[in-house]
Amino acid sequence: MKSIYAIVFCFCSLCIFQNANAQVGSDLLIKANRATLQRQYTLAINYYNQYIKLNPKDFRGYFNRGTTEYNAGLYKEAVQDFTKTLDYNPIYKEAYYYRGQTFAELKNYNAALIDYNYVLKKDSFNVPFLKLRSEAYAKLNKQNQALTDLNNAISVDRLSGDLYKRRAELKVEMKDVNGALRDYSSVEKLLPSYKMVHYLKGSLYLELRETEFACEELKEALENNVVVAEYSYNSNCKS
Repeated sequence: MKSIYAIVFCFCSLCIFQNANAQVGSDLLIKANRATLQRQYTLAINYYNQYIKLNPKDFRGYFNRGTTEYNAGLYKEAVQDFTKTLDYNPIYKEAYYYRGQTFAELKNYNAALIDYNYVLKKDSFNVPFLKLRSEAYAKLNKQNQALTDLNNAISVDRLSGDLYKRRAELKVEMKDVNGALRDYSSVEKLLPSYKMVHYLKGSLYLELRETEFACEELKEALENNVVVAEYSYNSNCKS
């Protein structure tokens, strides 16, 4: 009987120890998350270091530390932590998302594409990943692929002014002025707070030598305090 009591005591002690560890870990995560929100990145990373020491196989510690490192501009360290995250949770989309962005910050766009492609292979109309892959393609001067991704993203989310804005910018790069104008018209409806759109439309109309339309847009830009429109308006619209 004595040996049984000893075993029960050891088991109970282990439970208490594990529960205590879990509570400490939870407290560390809360402190780390709070520090991150307050942009105290060094402090947050220190808390995550302590959490990972207690929970070396918990992907959350590596992922959260990675996002903090990303925000702090520690991109190489962030890549390592997102990779560690995927070692323990290989289907965690957020880790591919942020690791891809981190690769992009390091100007390693081909590596970013690998991460985006991994997710899009299984979820081909995932809008956030389509947008990110489009950005990577554009950086690699693959504008047609970038445009295809934005077209697919917009087919899913037709009310995203941000997607139309990005596609308009891409069409400007591709010298598709009329296409850019159409997209900026959608931006005007979907993002009414984006006042620069009138200046941008005015500039495009000037390229098409549609001075009357250009002046209407530039005038509206000035009425919305878009100061940069003043020179174009004075040069082209004042008789």
